[in-house]
Amino acid sequence: MIAAKQIELPRMASDKMDRRQITAEQALKHESETLKVLDHPNIVEYLGWEETPTSLTMFLDYVPGGSISKCLQTYGTFDEEVTKSFTSQILAGLEYLHSKGFIHRDLKCQNILVQMDGVCKISNFEISKRTDTDAHTTMDGSIFWMAPEMLNSRETGYNSKIDIWGIGCILLEMWTGKRPWDGEQMLTAMSKLFQSKLAPPIPDSLVLTPLADDFRLKCFTINPEERPTAVELRNDPYLALNPGWAFNGFVANTPHSS
Repeated sequence: MIAAKQIELPRMASDKMDRRQITAEQALKHESETLKVLDHPNIVEYLGWEETPTSLTMFLDYVPGGSISKCLQTYGTFDEEVTKSFTSQILAGLEYLHSKGFIHRDLKCQNILVQMDGVCKISNFEISKRTDTDAHTTMDGSIFWMAPEMLNSRETGYNSKIDIWGIGCILLEMWTGKRPWDGEQMLTAMSKLFQSKLAPPIPDSLVLTPLADDFRLKCFTINPEERPTAVELRNDPYLALNPGWAFNGFVANTPHSS
């Protein structure tokens, strides 16, 4: 089985001029061109492209487990070893992505797919950017998962460190089962990020170990120059798995301490 992302092409001349239609076509073609040059076990695999008079279709590796977001909805928050394993794999894919000169720009649990054997794959590259050809001054992505420097991007610009902030947001989602800035409106979250320079808070019910909290704080370092790289985070002691541990599927769970 394979997966397909497809959009229908408009037949009426007026529809062809629709900005939303043009944007959708550009995004799919951009994602296809990006995935075409990537090859890593923790990035969704590109299989091909088809363009007909009526549609554009991109073919991808089928990942039957769905997204991490879907798994959280189904099973609740994960066992801590699962959380560490998934984080380490996402960082491996991110390290490769950055080494190839790309920024993802929209890392969140919804965009991480999970195979039945527990292998994670980064997906959805519609707004990814090359680091060697683009001036990174556009504010794109999802506000609640966005790094603070993106909110001031026209003044300061940004780089691949925004994806490290995304890792922190994914961790927070796996720990709590909820999005960053849960309970906050978009404008309030933007104000706390941009003006107050605050990271997404953790709920009082979540008690983290010193290693887990240190890892979280590293991801949410406000100054991007001081924020670690994917390479550095992959070697963080928090991600060390218990000897002999292996992924054996999900167990229904509830929010827990880490």
